[in-house]
Amino acid sequence: MDPSAPQTVAKGVLITSTVCGLTAGLYGVVKLQPPGPLLLFSALNSGIASATFFSIREYLVGPVLVLSMPGKQYELRRQRLREAAEVDPANISRLTWGDIRSRKVLDSSISGALAGSILNTWKRGRSGTIPGLATGAMMCGLFQWAFNEFDILRITHVSRVVHTPSVPVIPAAPVPTYSLPVAAPEPPKPLTDRIFAVFGHRISDEEYLNRVKAQRDHHLRRIEQLERERGEKRET
Repeated sequence: MDPSAPQTVAKGVLITSTVCGLTAGLYGVVKLQPPGPLLLFSALNSGIASATFFSIREYLVGPVLVLSMPGKQYELRRQRLREAAEVDPANISRLTWGDIRSRKVLDSSISGALAGSILNTWKRGRSGTIPGLATGAMMCGLFQWAFNEFDILRITHVSRVVHTPSVPVIPAAPVPTYSLPVAAPEPPKPLTDRIFAVFGHRISDEEYLNRVKAQRDHHLRRIEQLERERGEKRET
């Protein structure tokens, strides 16, 4: 028996009950009926049916087919069981898409036939055995095939994502920074130069120096003249 059988049964019952319960609850909301009773009733019934189906498949039909059936699928499952029991890695060949599509389809069809016949017989009597067997085999086989197809889509998507070459990230070019020369602060201008600048007339340094010298000479001559006049007054 597969060591993961208890987990498979529990997971199958939980997923089936949840999906069927939520679907029935939404149906009740759409039809303006109380969704609570519909949800609980559907979850309970689907839980019983799924527990019967998965238990038969994992504990009865699956082990019998693995031990007795030829074919690559069951040979691979036998190798995995030996590897898990003996901790001895075996050379397991790769699975093909056909192997994945047919995985557990026969197991699910036989288990669905048994579960359907049991449940329908319990509900309707002996008259429901054959219809339950046929309906269970067909529905469970189709559901298993659809699940396998979904698994193939998932595998191809993951493989495409893993093997897609990553686009190299081009580092952003550094933005050139230009340092502008900072002019040295100009020395303070003379008061007269600033005054003339206010009125729109700017005096150069050389012109300002000449004016200062002329004012100095003028003051020296004026001093000399005043001293001479003062001396003449003293003599008279």
